[in-house]
Amino acid sequence: MRLPRVTHASWTDLPAFEVFKHLDPNDHHEAEVARGLRQTHLSLFADWRAAMGRAVLARVISETRAGGDHPIGVLGLFATGLAGVAEAAFLARDHALYRPQITATALMIRHQLDQVAAPIGLHRIEARCWAGHPTASAFLTAIGFQHETDQRGFGVSGAETFRVFAWVAPGLAYPTKGDPSHVHR
Repeated sequence: MRLPRVTHASWTDLPAFEVFKHLDPNDHHEAEVARGLRQTHLSLFADWRAAMGRAVLARVISETRAGGDHPIGVLGLFATGLAGVAEAAFLARDHALYRPQITATALMIRHQLDQVAAPIGLHRIEARCWAGHPTASAFLTAIGFQHETDQRGFGVSGAETFRVFAWVAPGLAYPTKGDPSHVHR
């Protein structure tokens, strides 16, 4: 299967807003679960727009077509306050309709992650996804993130679970059991 060509460009409001107007239903629902209340596409866009002040990286992902670029997703890396660590978020148009474009996006991110993270001083990037999202965990795994844990207690009633994934820079291996080298003395 030949994948479509996708590119990324710095965040600009109008292309990003196109993504939010046509957001994947599960991405939209995940945002509502995280916030604990119903959201419109406009309020979700406003939240992301406000977060641009703490973004280490903000991109609009587009499919390149004969008539020009067609926005399909937004990607952000946000400062956490921890040295070398950022939080990642990705939202896209309908995942079923845009499956080839999202697959191409996953491959692009996976191939560029090292080159993007190192120059801005990142050695760890974390991402959470709602456990009920049918494609988010697979997307995070496809871009090179590893599942670390499931966290319970989210949502209005506390009944929701979010899955935590992380990408750790190559060469920074996770300590193995019985290996005390990671313990400070």
